[in-house]
Amino acid sequence: MENNIYFTQLKGHLVGLTDEEREDVLDFYREYASDAGLTGETLIREFGTPKQLARRVLVDYSIRYDDVADQDAPEENETPVHHFRERIGRQFNLLWVVLVGLVTSVVWIPAMILILLGLFIVIVIAVFLIMLLLAFLATGLFQVVGAVAIIGTSWQTALYQGGIGLILIGLQFIAWPIGFAIVRVIFGGLMNFVKYVGRKFSRKQEGGTKHA
Repeated sequence: MENNIYFTQLKGHLVGLTDEEREDVLDFYREYASDAGLTGETLIREFGTPKQLARRVLVDYSIRYDDVADQDAPEENETPVHHFRERIGRQFNLLWVVLVGLVTSVVWIPAMILILLGLFIVIVIAVFLIMLLLAFLATGLFQVVGAVAIIGTSWQTALYQGGIGLILIGLQFIAWPIGFAIVRVIFGGLMNFVKYVGRKFSRKQEGGTKHA
C-alpha cells in the first residue's frame, strides 16, 4: 500500500513526459523496488521522496532529449532561424528543468549558483556586445550624416569623415557574426556544464540507481 502511494505521487510529479514515458519510468522503479524488497522508509532512503525522484527523472529525460535533438538534421522546409530559435528554446527549457531539480537538494545549491552565475555572465556579455555594436553603428551613421552636411564647405574633411563612417557601418557585417559566435560559444560552454551537473544529479548519489 505504501509503495502504491509512493508511485502514485511519483506519477503526479512526472509532468512533461508522455504517457508512455511516464509508464516506462513507473514500471522500471516498481520492478527495482520489488526486486530489492524496498518498502516504506527504505524506499525513500533509496530513491528519495517522490518529488526528488521525479526531478532526477525529468532532468535525465531533458538531457537525453536535447542530445538526440542536437544530432537530428533540420527538416527540409525548416529555416535556419527557426531551427536556431527552437534549439535555444529547448536548451533554456533544459536549463530550467535542471535548476528546478537542483533546488530539491541543499547539496546541489553551489552547483545551481554556478549555473546562475554563468547565465548572468552570458547575458552581460551579450548585452555588452549588442550595445557596443549599436554604438559603433550610430557613430558611423553620425559621421556619414555629418560628412554630407559639410561637403559643400570642406570636401576633404567630408571625404575623411564620411570614409570613417562607412568603415564603421561596413564593419557591422563582420562584427555581428563574430559577436554572435562569441556568445554562442560561451552559452554552449554553459550548457555543457549544465548537462554535466544534470547527469550527476539524475543519478542517485548512493548506489547509482538510474532508469533505463
